[in-house]
Amino acid sequence: MNWTLWLKGLAAVVIGGAASGAASALSAGQLNQNTAITAAIGALSTMLAYLVKSPLDAPAATTDANPVAGASNVA
Repeated sequence: MNWTLWLKGLAAVVIGGAASGAASALSAGQLNQNTAITAAIGALSTMLAYLVKSPLDAPAATTDANPVAGASNVA
């Protein structure tokens, strides 16, 4: 896995989320603490969405031979 590329993608997502949050708050004509909060929420939500869809492999819970996640051998 290319960690540099993954971190660049994460940074781009955070900056884009903050910019879109700030732009939506500023389009209403406000520039105050709520604008900063809106930008932070935008950055956080896009970062979390990126992490949900990121290509990082989740650690395996077990080492059984069943390749299907969540599948069980119990009938």
